[in-house]
Amino acid sequence: LGDYVDDKHSLISPEEQLENLHSILDFKEEYTNVDLLIGNHDLQYIGGVRSNRFTQRLSDLIQDELIVLIREKTIQACVCYDNYLFSHAGVSRIWMREKGMQHYTDINNLFQTYPLVLDFVNKINSDAAGNNVYQSPLWIRPDSLSKSALPNYHHVVGHTRIKEISIITQEESKLIFTDTQLQQYLIIDTDNEIEEIKQN
Repeated sequence: LGDYVDDKHSLISPEEQLENLHSILDFKEEYTNVDLLIGNHDLQYIGGVRSNRFTQRLSDLIQDELIVLIREKTIQACVCYDNYLFSHAGVSRIWMREKGMQHYTDINNLFQTYPLVLDFVNKINSDAAGNNVYQSPLWIRPDSLSKSALPNYHHVVGHTRIKEISIITQEESKLIFTDTQLQQYLIIDTDNEIEEIKQN
């Protein structure tokens, strides 16, 4: 769900982060049914809003490669299996409308040619953490997503750290928050719409 080059505690060198990304890409090449999705900490290395974890050295190492991976669709903005829509933070119908998009596939199509479409939406009085209903699929926070999620999909997202995987049922959809820092993982049977939470 993204943030493949994200060093929370500045303990991993830029070279090690690049090596980690290459290991992830090797895994995807070996197992072709693997999807890679962009996160806000990845987007910052191709011109997106910078977090406090941004390093110029990593940017120098990774920027060109990330752009190629996006253009070749190796890294995408979102992916959907049955009614499960996977993205870094969730897809807001308000954000889509403001960007002139009709369907979630429009997100990947525009992202491939203009990746910064997913950048932080900065309006007057925007919440600095992205807790606005008009935020992009890389920045929106759970509270705002619950008010603006693209309807008729089960949104599976990371981005916001939580203690336990959380599944919130709404009218015709679910919001599934998964960023537990490797404490738990989720198995989803998309055909039967069954989710199983496992402990690490």
